Amino acid sequence: MSQQDPSKQNDELKYNMQDMIVDTTGISWVDGVNGRLFYRGINIAELAAHATFEETAWLLLTGKLPTKSRLEGFQWGLSNMSHSQEKVIRIIEEFPQHSNPLLVLQTGLSSLACIDREDEYLEEENHIEKVMRVIAQTPVILSAAYRHYLGVPLLEPRSDLTFVENFIYMLFGNIPSKNQSRCMEIALIIQMDHGFTPSTFTARAVASTFSNFYSATSAAVGALSGALHGGASELTIDMLKKAKLSGNPVKYTRELLNSGGKIMGMGHRVYKTLDPRAVIFKDLLTQLTQKDEKDSDLKILSEIEEEARKYFKEKMLPVHVNVDFWSGAVYKKLGIHPVLYSAIFAAARMVGWCAHILELRQNNKVYSPNSKYIGDINVPYIPIEQR
Repeated sequence: MSQQDPSKQNDELKYNMQDMIVDTTGISWVDGVNGRLFYRGINIAELAAHATFEETAWLLLTGKLPTKSRLEGFQWGLSNMSHSQEKVIRIIEEFPQHSNPLLVLQTGLSSLACIDREDEYLEEENHIEKVMRVIAQTPVILSAAYRHYLGVPLLEPRSDLTFVENFIYMLFGNIPSKNQSRCMEIALIIQMDHGFTPSTFTARAVASTFSNFYSATSAAVGALSGALHGGASELTIDMLKKAKLSGNPVKYTRELLNSGGKIMGMGHRVYKTLDPRAVIFKDLLTQLTQKDEKDSDLKILSEIEEEARKYFKEKMLPVHVNVDFWSGAVYKKLGIHPVLYSAIFAAARMVGWCAHILELRQNNKVYSPNSKYIGDINVPYIPIEQR
């Protein structure tokens, strides 16, 4: 007979990583009680109102807002590093047409690790250049994956456009309006970092082994592709369609909840009140919605939110909408196919992942946590004839 380890007898202790402090960070702080999010101490509401993508990226990567000369150098560097890599593009074109862009991004990043073979990963002065290359190549890979998905020719970035303008141009082939560009820029800014999410933890864990930046961010993309991390914005659009087809969004919401269903984009592990990113996304959707638009996504989602809040209030549950509730509708207004929603999230979070890798490099410790064994011991080996 097998024996049980005495150390685990009558042990009902359950471990939950959510309650563990695994490391320290000065990059972002999520104030779940008051519904606030800070990047390097600056409230994201201020950054969304005033900062550019490049300014916010520099802030996260270095800890300080850039001077004018630093910002211009950073912008030039991202532009200079954003040219398509022919070998990576050939790989993308070999994939089945309807490959998920997020998975294509993971493969593209791994491919870049084979192309960019400079052995400089341990030299601190080269770190910022490495992460800039990762950030610059992300929209190139994603736009190539998206256009391959649509079956249209791929586009090269333009040197006369900003990072965000180029991203939109490479997706659609048209230079975006100032309003379109700014809406996408804000969407990227407010999703750059959010504490130690599974993908961020993955990036840090892989990077802690002194793996290269491509491998660490590729692993993070893999974590983001899981159904429990990214993807809720796409599911919210499916819910929105069903609510619209029902002809009565309020009744649809109540019936969905009464039947045990879930409202996509509601509830959050950390926030006990409104997700501050959701507030900003709702404002963006309001800006993009025509006042005379009938049955607008804004109107229907607002009705769903209001009815769901009534339901949860009756149950005495503090449930609020999160960032995904409104983000999908914003992307939809910008003309983006739902298949790309999670990939856009990855393009934003790429900055945060890189910032965490840089932070870890300053005082690197290998992430190697202990585990508690709960299996049997002294199990006898049974010959194959007796099994």
